Amino acid sequence: MAKYMLGNARHQLDDKGRVRIPAKFKEGLGAVSYILPGRDGCLFVFPENEFDTLIDSLSPANIYANDEKNELATMLMAAGSSLDEDAQGRVRIAPELLKVADIKKDIVFVGKGKFLEVWAAEKWDSNYSVLNPANLNRIIERLKHFGV
Repeated sequence: MAKYMLGNARHQLDDKGRVRIPAKFKEGLGAVSYILPGRDGCLFVFPENEFDTLIDSLSPANIYANDEKNELATMLMAAGSSLDEDAQGRVRIAPELLKVADIKKDIVFVGKGKFLEVWAAEKWDSNYSVLNPANLNRIIERLKHFGV
């Protein structure tokens, strides 16, 4: 098994909001995975072990505490769900999560090492695709600031 999930893959939702997890990422996700709202309008998909780490980091020391960590955990976990495959190997993404990510049909799964990001293809192509010369030049310029 590859240590990290890398690259990207395009898929389409069916009419019921179902999609197949790309084969190149299935092994990295394992048998159980979870989906949550992500950053900048994407969704995050975690394998069980990485989700456990996230849960541990968000778990308050006192469940009755009225603190920021507890509030963030409530907001994120309330919107999340497990991704359960049907007999045809498809997972259903909740309509609320599709709305958050503005996903209508075309999806890009992006490997981020230990988890996946799921993007509306239009947003991905516009903001991040290195196949767009403007994006590639912007990325190269930004990398210079990090000494790369």
